[in-house]
Amino acid sequence: MKKNSVRDKSHQTPAEVERQQARFEAWRKRNPDKQFKDFFSEGARAKLTRGKPHMTLGANLHTGAFGSSGQKEFSRLLDEGLKPEDVCVDYGCGTLRIGVQVMDYLQSGNYWGFDIDHFLLEEGRKLIGRERMEAKRPNLRLIAPGALAEAVAGKPSMLFSHGVLIHVHPLELKEYWANIISMIGDSGKAIVTGRWTYDETLQYSGQGWAYAMSTLADVVQELGARLEVIAERDVELEGFGRTIKHGALRALR
Repeated sequence: MKKNSVRDKSHQTPAEVERQQARFEAWRKRNPDKQFKDFFSEGARAKLTRGKPHMTLGANLHTGAFGSSGQKEFSRLLDEGLKPEDVCVDYGCGTLRIGVQVMDYLQSGNYWGFDIDHFLLEEGRKLIGRERMEAKRPNLRLIAPGALAEAVAGKPSMLFSHGVLIHVHPLELKEYWANIISMIGDSGKAIVTGRWTYDETLQYSGQGWAYAMSTLADVVQELGARLEVIAERDVELEGFGRTIKHGALRALR
């Protein structure tokens, strides 16, 4: 294995990805008015309801405990200049694994958490507790035009979106970045973690994509911003016999 690289042990193969994609296509026929993000949230919700471990959602995490497992991501925001008086948006906040640390750091009312699933937001509220909800007054919203406009009015200095880009379907990629760019305005910046390649986009699991860097950069540029790589490392995909990149991106105007 290369230095500064990790091995992805999900054991997915192209054939397995194809089977999972077929499941999504069958679901879409039953739900013609819904998007891939709805398909993804339904699966995450079902897993949490059954009490199964999840990488980033709920209290039953694969590694670390809720409230401490997001320390690395929170530290990156501090390195990027996040201050207690800033307004900060957590885009794709899930059950607030990282959000709980950010809202504790920020002044009351300055944290905005957005997600596509009401169930996940409710789970997050339970996990952070009533006392913290009352003291920090986090703004927790479903992703929708009106709610996004509320956040824009607060003039966020920083937005972060952790572990979301990998689950964004190609047909929904522009919408994802448009929402992010609209919220950071002319003076804010966005920190986005994900996976990418320097050749072509690769769907490496039924719900995971490593986008071509050129595709990401073109979409962001079309929306009037620019994209910078701030950290990356190699990830060896065993099932595909190839290496992709995992890391963090910075988007700003």
